[in-house]
Amino acid sequence: MSKRFIAGKHKQQGAILVIALMFLVAITLFTVSSMRSSNIGLHMAQNEESRLAAIQAAQALADVIVANPASTPVFGKSGFTACTAGQQGCDRDNLPISDPTIAGEVATYHLSARVERTGGEFQPPPRAVESSIDKFTSASFRVVTTFDRIDDGLGRQQITEGVLVLVPKQ
Repeated sequence: MSKRFIAGKHKQQGAILVIALMFLVAITLFTVSSMRSSNIGLHMAQNEESRLAAIQAAQALADVIVANPASTPVFGKSGFTACTAGQQGCDRDNLPISDPTIAGEVATYHLSARVERTGGEFQPPPRAVESSIDKFTSASFRVVTTFDRIDDGLGRQQITEGVLVLVPKQ
């Protein structure tokens, strides 16, 4: 009778082994799916960081251009365009960039800018401008800056701003 009891005990130990292996497989699958999920979250965070860096770089170039009066020349008619080097269809391709870091990015063609004169030759300033409105005319410009490092996996961003330059009447 003791021989039967031992044989039954061996069958139970084999069943426990199969159940333990099933639990190990389930834990392994759960761990792998958790790792994949965290990798996806990491990629999303990297993409967001690249997007924000692209916006900041394009905005920095726009700020440098707007801060420099030589970038928005009031000569020329509507459609007169000044650009950074390497762009097509520009009247002038030597847009001045005073910041050396940004100038380096422009030189490597990661940043580019286009300043186009819009509107009529000279117009009265809008009423919202609080100044001696009768003593000035205005010239308006569209500033378009582009950050492009798609080849490096860092994205592309374009920013467009409007600039109004007050010109004293002569």
